[in-house]
Amino acid sequence: MELVVVLLLAAVVCVPLTQVLGLGTIPGYLLAGILIGPSALKLVTDVPAIIDISQWGVVMMLFVIGLELEPSRLWGMRREVFGIGIFQMVACGSVLALLMGLVLRHLIDMSWTGAIVCGTALALSSTAVALRLLDERQLTRTPMGRTALGVLLLQDMAAIPILVSLGIIGGGGTRAPSFVSSLVAVAVVLVCYRLRVIRWAERAQLQELFTAATLLVVIGSAQLFDHAGLSAGLGGFLVGVLLAKSKYRTSMEASIEPFKGLLLGLFFLSIGMSVNLDVVQEHWRFILFSVMALLLVKGAILYGIARMSGLPAYHRLPFAMSLAQGGEFSFALFNEAWDNGLLSAPHRDLISVVVAISMAVVPVLIKLVERMQPQRVEGYTSGAP
Repeated sequence: MELVVVLLLAAVVCVPLTQVLGLGTIPGYLLAGILIGPSALKLVTDVPAIIDISQWGVVMMLFVIGLELEPSRLWGMRREVFGIGIFQMVACGSVLALLMGLVLRHLIDMSWTGAIVCGTALALSSTAVALRLLDERQLTRTPMGRTALGVLLLQDMAAIPILVSLGIIGGGGTRAPSFVSSLVAVAVVLVCYRLRVIRWAERAQLQELFTAATLLVVIGSAQLFDHAGLSAGLGGFLVGVLLAKSKYRTSMEASIEPFKGLLLGLFFLSIGMSVNLDVVQEHWRFILFSVMALLLVKGAILYGIARMSGLPAYHRLPFAMSLAQGGEFSFALFNEAWDNGLLSAPHRDLISVVVAISMAVVPVLIKLVERMQPQRVEGYTSGAP
């Protein structure tokens, strides 16, 4: 109970502060996490446990997004997911891996294998940060929001084979996705959908039971996919798509919204807790250079992709900035690479800090751009060129 009080107090104090400063909510959660984390006040020390719980916020967010996408619309996004998404992964991963191999091998004595792993991981973007930024600006349903969602979904799917590959290359024991288990997970979700499980709870006319049933649908589906070696977030998204035409869609979204908001806040808190201030103090020059290089290089590639994909001019910069940061899956990839002897522990900790700081910096940069170029903001929020 003391831990809950600490988490709530930190969020309630820091988030309004950053909002008053005009920086938005995400930096507030990250600042709160840094303050109460192991590197500062040490009020929270078991960061991995917090991260495990907070991941459900990302799952619920993807479920809500799925509720707004009918299967026909999802099929209509195949160009964004498998076309633009794959191109983004290949382009960003290749360029970042090459740059890290050429530069970091001399700066911090990283091997070519480690550089390739880090470059591939840095090609991933934070689903939680990007979609939160788009949602705050009401850009989710714009052409840019549709393209960003497609790219993020592809990244979510790509992270699984990348994890498996690290286990194979390093000779570790990564659990590969099972084809049979995957089919079983999909089949169970479809059967529950056909049986209209949510209808049983609705007939009881009890709001708390309906909320419990909604949570069961989301968490149960995500757990099935996770057990099959697939992405839990992907499971939440797909079950949301299946229920997009359900008459209970609005009620389910309203029931899950408070849990989604709290768990997403906890997720950003956990990212702040994972920042090692000792590493920052010792390698601050390298971290500053790396964060700037990541955002510039990845942002430039994403801007080019936005232009090639036909996004309006007023959507290209917010698209590039929203996806330029590292992602939450990067931490899992770094840990797997370290566990399989492909990345040293100091290198893992150092690049993890770069990713965490990039996730904190992007919301601030977008706010600064909005203040410096208000006419651009009016254009991309109104949809007018």
